Amino acid sequence: MKIIIVPTDFSENSANAMRYAIQMSKSHYFKLIFLHVYSLPFLNPEAGMVYDAVISESMRLQSEKALRGHVEKVFDSLGMHRNLLLSELETVEAMSLAGGIEKVHHHYHADWVMMGTHGATGLKKFFLGSNAVDVIKNSTLPVLTIPDACTFHQMNHLAYASDFKNIESELKQVVEFASAFHADVHVIHVAQDDITKQYLEVDSVVKQWQTLTKYQRINLHLIQGTEQTPVNESLGKLIDQVQADILIVFHEQRNFWKSLFEKSIAAEIVYEWTRPILTMPKN
Repeated sequence: MKIIIVPTDFSENSANAMRYAIQMSKSHYFKLIFLHVYSLPFLNPEAGMVYDAVISESMRLQSEKALRGHVEKVFDSLGMHRNLLLSELETVEAMSLAGGIEKVHHHYHADWVMMGTHGATGLKKFFLGSNAVDVIKNSTLPVLTIPDACTFHQMNHLAYASDFKNIESELKQVVEFASAFHADVHVIHVAQDDITKQYLEVDSVVKQWQTLTKYQRINLHLIQGTEQTPVNESLGKLIDQVQADILIVFHEQRNFWKSLFEKSIAAEIVYEWTRPILTMPKN
């Protein structure tokens, strides 16, 4: 059974991610860990301002009450009762959201984190920075970010762009995620020259990957831009053609994606991506 940590700060963005997680769990029988991370206000010990057990316990109880009420409200908005799914409520005192997530992960051995993003959408938010990016940088878990306007849909097609440098290790992680949904994996490679695209034996490579991962639902797509059609525009069109429900990005590949999107205004096709993005951590 997959275990997902779903952090919330009680905002509408995090509530939307919670709704997404609940509907996903209903379809695939995942266990959800609803998490609220709180921090004690900074006090100056030299001025005699210190915490006692009463203050700490009071904040913990307030956080637990707020989390319970928020989770029940989100379930009610979906016309569901929390008892219909496997879930736990956790409140953690920590200096950062990422730190709180790691504490809960060590206890539950979760599979990934699912959280909402604020403000800018999709990969633009991924590059500009957010609380989600801080978690991505510091978490040992994959992080599935849900844009604020995103509604739940089944994950049938996963788009994963690769430069082939770490394809075997990365593909195993992609397949582990995809297998939970019985989804097709669309590996997208941006060819740097005509030779790569002309002589790469796609069928043979795909069969090798299928044998390596013991997963048959893998496809390979090669992209090469022209003067008339830039690479990033071709990438956007292909992602649309395969009806990708999610983009998969490896943390170390951020520069790879960014370099594609900065080449022309056609990058907005992908740059404004409004569906989930799964960011895998470095090995």
